[in-house]
Amino acid sequence: MASKTAERILATALTLFNEQGENSVTSVDIAMELDISPGNLYYHFKGKEQIIDGLLHWYTEVMQTLLRPATLEKVQAEDFFYFLAIVLDKQQLFRFMYRSPADLAEKYPKVKHWHKQQLRHLESSLRELLQNFATQQQLLASAAEQRLMVDLIMMILTQSNQYDDLRSNDDPQAQKFHALSLIMTALLPRFTLAEQTVGQLRKAIEHHSMANLTVQGS
Repeated sequence: MASKTAERILATALTLFNEQGENSVTSVDIAMELDISPGNLYYHFKGKEQIIDGLLHWYTEVMQTLLRPATLEKVQAEDFFYFLAIVLDKQQLFRFMYRSPADLAEKYPKVKHWHKQQLRHLESSLRELLQNFATQQQLLASAAEQRLMVDLIMMILTQSNQYDDLRSNDDPQAQKFHALSLIMTALLPRFTLAEQTVGQLRKAIEHHSMANLTVQGS
């Protein structure tokens, strides 16, 4: 189990990386933000590479909890877009990893392997969900179309924040709702949901927010 100081170092590093970009933050910056000596930080993490490793492990634990079979079994078709909102919440917590993933992977080789593992896990979970919805006739899509839907969702989840950054839209919540609205606009017409549920989701798209909506089945 990590010490309290190690946990504080990781949390502070994550905040600084998200706000300023990993490349702009040094180990000394992290120590200064925490008001500890660089030597104290070095005692826990022998440089930024070990800090990155710690953040990868942290994010992996977060996503494994979200994507465990017991959780996926409870996701119904009417809950799907709320489930994606939670996925986006988790991604936003570690959003620096999606800003320039190729540059990050070149600097820290473990990141490339980690990204592949995370993508495969999420893709597999999404395929399972869409297949279940189609079997229950709550999603009108062939197997080939379901695969393309997963590709589309994954591209939006992993790339839309870079597009928003280019447009100088760097607000995390705005980026989250933009990504979610893109997915809902593309996929919602394929779902055979109750009229009230569809109306709520279309309202969420229009207002660019999931606020004030009740998760179905909760």
